[in-house]
Amino acid sequence: MAKTLKVELAVPNALSVQDLVPNFQNFGEDVYRALRNECDVSIEEIDHFAGAFHLRGLHKRDVRTVAAKVRKILDKHPWLTDVKIYEVPDDHDA
Repeated sequence: MAKTLKVELAVPNALSVQDLVPNFQNFGEDVYRALRNECDVSIEEIDHFAGAFHLRGLHKRDVRTVAAKVRKILDKHPWLTDVKIYEVPDDHDA
């Protein structure tokens, strides 16, 4: 069974914080470019800001490695201080 990571901007009223949404989208686009061949990640989900995006289709053995890669990309975006990365149930499994 595939695993899913959620990458969430944990800032209340994020839309009211200047430049926060575009910075989170830029970070998400960096994640997309780096991981699109390793998991299912939607550029549409990233560009349509909903406060989070998902990395789907991960093998159990890869969850920690992918999370570490996302954290490393996040290090290049120091203005994003409240981003959470955690495993969630995959609502796309059928």
